Amino acid sequence: MSTPQAVQRLELMLRLRQSDVDKQETVVRDKHQLTQRYQKNISRMESLCQHLGASAVPHPALAINAGAFKHSLLNLISLQKQDLALGDADLAVARKDLLAAVSRREVMDKLGAAERMALQMQRERALQKQSDETATQAYLRRRADA
Repeated sequence: MSTPQAVQRLELMLRLRQSDVDKQETVVRDKHQLTQRYQKNISRMESLCQHLGASAVPHPALAINAGAFKHSLLNLISLQKQDLALGDADLAVARKDLLAAVSRREVMDKLGAAERMALQMQRERALQKQSDETATQAYLRRRADA
């Protein structure tokens, strides 16, 4: 049997589920921005590596320095790609958590809607019962007076 308190508790649970969904959306958005940042960094460093050429450096010491710089840059690109892969995995987990939170919220929303409908039907039945009793009393009074 539905009660106003049960409906209020379900509405509270729905608000809590919605706040959980909002938090998960924020996490997904942050992780997505992080992976985009990694991708931009990688593309910039790869572009920088392409523009570094041995023909641009006339002096042997500068060529060695440029080679060491390019090697360091390639190592950094490799590390950024690893971080990107980890970020993508984190993003996938965060999206899965978001979907779970959304489904929990939807279940709570359906439960709340069912409880509200049951409570409304209960109120309508009580009102109809009261109306029927009033009509019956009026009928019996008219019959007794006649």
